[in-house]
Amino acid sequence: MTRHHLLLTFALAGAAFSQAPAPAIPTYRDLKYPPLRQIKIPEPVTFTLPNGMKVFLLEDHELPVFNGLALVRTGNLFDPPDKRGVSSIMADVLRSGGTRAKTGDQIDEELENLAAAVESSMGETNASISFSGLSESTGTILRIFHDVLTGPEFRQEKIDLTITQTHSGIDRRNDEPQGIAEREIASVVYGRDNSYGWTVEHQHLARIQREDLQAFYRRYYFPKNIQLAVYGDFSAAAMRSMLEALFADWNVEQPAVPPFPAVNVKPAPGVFLAEKSDVTQTFFTMGMLGGTLRDPDYPALEVATNILGSGFTSRLMSRIRTKMGLAYSIGAGWGAAYDHPGIFRIVGSTKSASTADAVLAARTEVEKMRTTEVTEQELRTAKDTVLNSFVFFFDSPSKTLSRLMNYEYYGYPKDFLFEYQKKVAAVTRADVLRVFRERVNPANLSIVAVGNPQNFGKPLTGVGKVEKIDLSIPK
Repeated sequence: MTRHHLLLTFALAGAAFSQAPAPAIPTYRDLKYPPLRQIKIPEPVTFTLPNGMKVFLLEDHELPVFNGLALVRTGNLFDPPDKRGVSSIMADVLRSGGTRAKTGDQIDEELENLAAAVESSMGETNASISFSGLSESTGTILRIFHDVLTGPEFRQEKIDLTITQTHSGIDRRNDEPQGIAEREIASVVYGRDNSYGWTVEHQHLARIQREDLQAFYRRYYFPKNIQLAVYGDFSAAAMRSMLEALFADWNVEQPAVPPFPAVNVKPAPGVFLAEKSDVTQTFFTMGMLGGTLRDPDYPALEVATNILGSGFTSRLMSRIRTKMGLAYSIGAGWGAAYDHPGIFRIVGSTKSASTADAVLAARTEVEKMRTTEVTEQELRTAKDTVLNSFVFFFDSPSKTLSRLMNYEYYGYPKDFLFEYQKKVAAVTRADVLRVFRERVNPANLSIVAVGNPQNFGKPLTGVGKVEKIDLSIPK
């Protein structure tokens, strides 16, 4: 074949190929996903020690490590009004203050040599002592955990150090504007006269003595008031034997712990301004009392607030950031707690000049959720987002055991999450409209703004009556 004929052949072939229809390129919309498989939760070994302590054990032999967590039924909600902060000081010094036999520093050194940890902390409705380390050091780490839990010494020098550090934290509490907004919205919504909304001041710390820490510890740290979970590389039978022997001589008794304080507040609508002259942005939080996880409306409220303010496709983000260009980030969350109402929040930040516009736009989006049904696409996306997050609740033994332990601690059924999953899947557009109409009234929103009013483009009085927040720190 001549060179001319060869070129002609290629040209004809190319022409024929160019005339052939190009294969259709599939789009992401054509992708089909099978339904999520039902999550199978491993069943922990549960039993109660002779002294009344409830124990959960879950074996996991993937790595030669083990972890544990003791939950104590107490919390900073039990702080006396004149000695606010005593529970947190106690929890810190419970660990740092050492035991009768060893100082906290000696325990630090021993744990460091074992690549292990034992820590203590105080929350709102629970206290915890956690431990972790290599399975080859199980016996030693459990002994240290036992000694810290059952025989804290509360050495005075560590009490003084923790109180000094807490004083320093109070002095710095107005450094971060976002932190101010979060603190003040809780005080406004719950009220400043109760343990849900009050603030720890210098005067409260000044009243705390070693005897107060010891008294708080004795009241709440006893076996029948504690749940212990251990997971990792061990035999459940062997671990049970170790724990039974370790706690055989700890038989302290105390009266049953009373319920946590009830939340009895009324809406506190208004605009609350915390002036901060050293910022170029306004950080704002809009909030009102939310609900509990037991609330029959919780599944629909979670889906609804996802549509309102979760992710880049949410209404708040689409309008206030994308269309209006007023905020880099803004979002919303329903705020449900296990045993008391949380806070429904809208949280955002904006340039000082656009403060009023951003707040009004957010309130408008709340009102829209109450007036017309969301679209079918919005509903489907929000439900998928909530449902797809379930896999991350049980993607590790620690999360699995922690969730089951919390259900036991707060009196929830073991299948709570799966019943919640079914209820989320059943949420309709009408449900979303109904719960926002019944539960989220823009007229009841408390708005806390932290910023420099000298740079506001429009006065906040255009949003509502403004009450100034006193950021001064009493000595």
